[in-house]
Amino acid sequence: MVIKFNTIIFFILSLLVCCCPKLYAQISLQEAIQVTLDRNLQIKQAEFGKQISEQSLLEAKSALYPNLSVGVSNTHVYGLSFDQISGQLLRGNKWTSSAGAQVASSVTVFQGFQKINQIRANKIQLLVDASEIEKIKYDLILSVVTNYVEAITNKDLYEASLEQVKLSKEQLRQDSIQFDVGNKTLADLAQAENQVATDELNVMTSDNAYELSMLALKQLMEMRPDTIIELIKPDVDALMAEYVAMPFEDVYRKSLAVQPDIEQAGYNKQLASKNIDIAKGSYYPTLSVSASYGTNYSSEGKDIITQQKMSFSDQLDQNKSFRGGVSLDFPIFNNNRTKVAVSKAKISYLQAENNEALLKRNLEKTISQALLDLKSANKQYLASQIAFNTSKVAFLAFKDRYDAGVANSIELFTSQTNMNRAEFDMIRRKYELVFRSKVIDYYIGNPITLN
Repeated sequence: MVIKFNTIIFFILSLLVCCCPKLYAQISLQEAIQVTLDRNLQIKQAEFGKQISEQSLLEAKSALYPNLSVGVSNTHVYGLSFDQISGQLLRGNKWTSSAGAQVASSVTVFQGFQKINQIRANKIQLLVDASEIEKIKYDLILSVVTNYVEAITNKDLYEASLEQVKLSKEQLRQDSIQFDVGNKTLADLAQAENQVATDELNVMTSDNAYELSMLALKQLMEMRPDTIIELIKPDVDALMAEYVAMPFEDVYRKSLAVQPDIEQAGYNKQLASKNIDIAKGSYYPTLSVSASYGTNYSSEGKDIITQQKMSFSDQLDQNKSFRGGVSLDFPIFNNNRTKVAVSKAKISYLQAENNEALLKRNLEKTISQALLDLKSANKQYLASQIAFNTSKVAFLAFKDRYDAGVANSIELFTSQTNMNRAEFDMIRRKYELVFRSKVIDYYIGNPITLN
């Protein structure tokens, strides 16, 4: 999936986050994803693996060329020795020396197409490694989306709990005044104080949940824990317009084309097929060609006819030699090693083929569940809105009756608790709807935004 962003802005943001102990900035979901992808060490590790595969491909291509080596030697012997250059046994207490130089080259002309198939296999391996990088990115994107939505959910719950505390404290203030003039009982006052304490506990709980979710998000983005950031909330109604009636076939077809798991499984199947060809190459004969050129010198080297010692340059000229050879090796029986290797390669191909089918089946199930969850989240959010509105109306009605002395404090604060719970549930349902819509974006390869 290609995510288009203003890279300059993100680079500056990342630099400021690294250099400053504290930073206050608004960060959108897109920016959070990009910062995470730019700084994640898992991605860098996978990129190193891809670089190794690039070198393996270069190595396989280079194996097609002839090798070339140059060798020189210089030997000094004291006393008895056999001089292979002059072809004589040397005796006496004296030093003899010899030297030689050689240039050699060889190349495998045919090896059952193993080298060609190895190059093709390494190219496929390179695609596998590239898809592994994309897979890691996809997993990170989903993690960022999950933590980002969780954080803004907890932030809204925290803000709602603060408003609920204000409402409870105002009710406590009014009841205290009414208690002082004898219009409310001690039980009414105690009930109001209990409601304030309960709501303050909700504030602490929601604040702690918000801090934990923000910490998890900062850790994904490789930010310092004391970095101050503000998350941007989505427009839920605008998000839902596109997703309510998305057909399964469209979502599944798009997800097949972009999901790195499926892409990687396809490459692994191709790689397994190519490994079968490599293994079968051992059934064929191997044809090799080699050539070498060299010369040598001995301090005891003599002319064959005159038996006079030859000079260094004359020996280099007279002792030069060129060798060329062709070898053809036919494999007859190698203890079934080739047969077993081919069988293993075929089984590996069947495993890769089955794994691809399994991933497609799992993706089909996941897409079906994701669409069902989205529809369910939409219905639950609409139901939670109705529940909150009706509980709010009920609370206001009980409050009017309570202020008029018709309802008791238990009825009032029960209705307030119900309203608070309904509000919390509505907030959770709202962001559950947001998350489910982003999951669909994730699977079909759309840019992940909250706009």
